Amino acid sequence: MPLYYFFWAGSQDNNIGPSLTMVTNTATGDETTVRIVGPSNSGLDLDEPVFHQLDSDGQGEVVGHLVVNYKLVDCDPKPAGLGETNVLAYYSEDYNALENNWIYPSHATCNALDGCKHFEWRKRYGWTGYCGKYGSNAEKICGQCLKVTNTRSDDSIIVRITDTCGTGALELDYETTFKPIDTDLQGHKDGHLTMNYEFVNCDDDVGSPLIF
Repeated sequence: MPLYYFFWAGSQDNNIGPSLTMVTNTATGDETTVRIVGPSNSGLDLDEPVFHQLDSDGQGEVVGHLVVNYKLVDCDPKPAGLGETNVLAYYSEDYNALENNWIYPSHATCNALDGCKHFEWRKRYGWTGYCGKYGSNAEKICGQCLKVTNTRSDDSIIVRITDTCGTGALELDYETTFKPIDTDLQGHKDGHLTMNYEFVNCDDDVGSPLIF
C-alpha cells in the first residue's frame, strides 16, 4: 500500500480533526492537502511550509494571512477508476444537445434506457459516444460518467455516455464536451483530440452543479 505524506494544520473547528483537508488560496487558486493535527485560535493555522506553498504571489506574507476555502477529503485516497490513456476522441455535431434541448436522438444507443429520464439529469453533463475497450453493452455503459482530459492542454471535463460509436475511443458532442476542452482549437483543426479518460461517479444523487 502506498504511503501518503501531508503538511500539518490546526483548525478552529474541533469537530473535524484529525482529518485531511483540501485548502485553496482564493487569490491564486493554489491548493494543497493538509492534515488537521490540533486546534487553532481562528480559521486554520497552517504550518509554515504549506503557507508558503499556497502563498505563490507573496501577498499572504505581506498581510500576515491568506483567505482560503477548505473542504474535508478522504484520508485513504481511492485508486483511479478504469480508463485509458492517449486514445483518440473525435467530435460529433450529430447529437446537438443544446440545440435539441437535451433530447436524446432516436438513433442513440442509450435512448431506450435513458432518453426518458428527467431534464435535469440529461443536461447535468455534456454527452459522448463511447467505443473504448470496456465494451458496448448498453446496460453497462449507458448513463456512466467519464472524466476526459485533453493531453495537449490538460483541460478536463466530466461527460455522460449517451451512445456507442465506431471510431477511436470517444465521440464527443461538439458544443458540450469537445469545444470546452479544445482550448487551443488544435483539436478542431486536426479533427480529433488525444485524450485520457477514466470512469467516475456521476453524483446523480446529489445536487452537483450543472454545466449549462
